[in-house]
Amino acid sequence: MAYRLDFIFTQAIMLVSRLLIPLLTVLIYSNGGGLPGWSFPEALLIQSVFMLCTGICAPFFNDMVWITMDHVREGTYDMLMLKPGSTIFITVASSFGFEQIGAFIGGAGMFTYSLATLPQVSAIGVLQFLFLFFMGICMNLGCILLLSAVCFKWVGNTRLVLIYDAISMFGRYPGGIFSNALQIVTTWVIPVAILGFFPAAALLGRSTPKMFLSAIPCAAFLALGWLVFRRMIYLYQSAGG
Repeated sequence: MAYRLDFIFTQAIMLVSRLLIPLLTVLIYSNGGGLPGWSFPEALLIQSVFMLCTGICAPFFNDMVWITMDHVREGTYDMLMLKPGSTIFITVASSFGFEQIGAFIGGAGMFTYSLATLPQVSAIGVLQFLFLFFMGICMNLGCILLLSAVCFKWVGNTRLVLIYDAISMFGRYPGGIFSNALQIVTTWVIPVAILGFFPAAALLGRSTPKMFLSAIPCAAFLALGWLVFRRMIYLYQSAGG
C-alpha cells in the first residue's frame, strides 16, 4: 500500500513476461505453422493451463527457496522454528508473496479465454483435469521443498532453481513433439508434463493411462520433498554450526 505504483509496475512486467510464449504461439500459427496434431485453441489451452498452475504456485510457495536461503545464511531460521506449529508449514506460509499475484491473474485470464474458444467439455474431462491439475501443484511443491532443503547445506543454490524453471518449460507443449527419451523424462523422471500438457489433454478428451500413472512420481516428489526438508530441519545447527 505504501508503494502502489511499484506494485502496479511489478504486476504488469510479470504479466507481460508470462504472455511471451503464448504470443510466440500466436505468431507461429498466424504464419502458417503450428504444433502437429494440435489446433491453435488447443495449443493455447496447454499453455494457459501451465500459466494457471504456475500462477497458483508462484504467490504461495515459489519464494520458499529464497526465504529459506536468506534465513539460513543470516542464521535466523531459528525464528521460524520457535513459532508454534509445523516448521515446514510456517516456512511455506512465510514465503507467500502478494507481489506475484499477477502471475495468477494472468494465468486465470488466459485459461478463461482458452476455454471460451473451445467446444463444451465433458464432466469426466473436468474431473480428470482437476485431478491432474492438483497433482501438478503437488509435484511443483515437492520440487520446491527439495530445492529449499538443499539450502540448509548449500546456501548458494540459485542455479538449481533456474535449471528447474528451464526444465518445467517442457510442460508448455504437447509431449508428442519431443523425442521418446524426452517424453520419458518429462513423464516419469521429472513429470513436468503434468504442469500443463496432461491436464489440458484430459480437458480435451485426449487423456491416456500414462497421464494418470504420472501422478505416482508426482506424489513421490511431494513425499520426498517433505521428508528431506524435515530431515534438514533436524540437522540444522543455526549460526553456531
